Amino acid sequence: MLHGHNDAVNGKYILGWSENPDTADDAARMEIPQRVLLWHLNYHPDGGQMFYPMEQQPFVVPVAVPGDDLALERIVALWCDGSRGLYIHPGIWHEGVFPSTPAQSFRDRQGRVHARVSCNIAQEFGVFLNVPLHPA
Repeated sequence: MLHGHNDAVNGKYILGWSENPDTADDAARMEIPQRVLLWHLNYHPDGGQMFYPMEQQPFVVPVAVPGDDLALERIVALWCDGSRGLYIHPGIWHEGVFPSTPAQSFRDRQGRVHARVSCNIAQEFGVFLNVPLHPA
């Protein structure tokens, strides 16, 4: 599995899975995932957020246009080659960064006020977002 749920698990947060969590096998050999299944997006109304790859390797960030009427068809995955960071303006729906490599480290900076508006995609729309981790 990839990262974890929004509930803290041993100090970590699960953002998504590499396969359906109902059929995931924790004992299975971890390979480089081809996708991440996301259950959540959020935005920060009072400040932006910046992600910078420390190893300068490719990564993916799901985003959607501002507004409280989030629609699945308006969500896109930005593929970044890792040569520079990504700044997300206030109000832009997004989730964390997902590396296209087995492991990566990122600098993450946000405004001093950490207000967050969240949408549980799984509950609201009854689906997981299938985000490819490699360009098409």
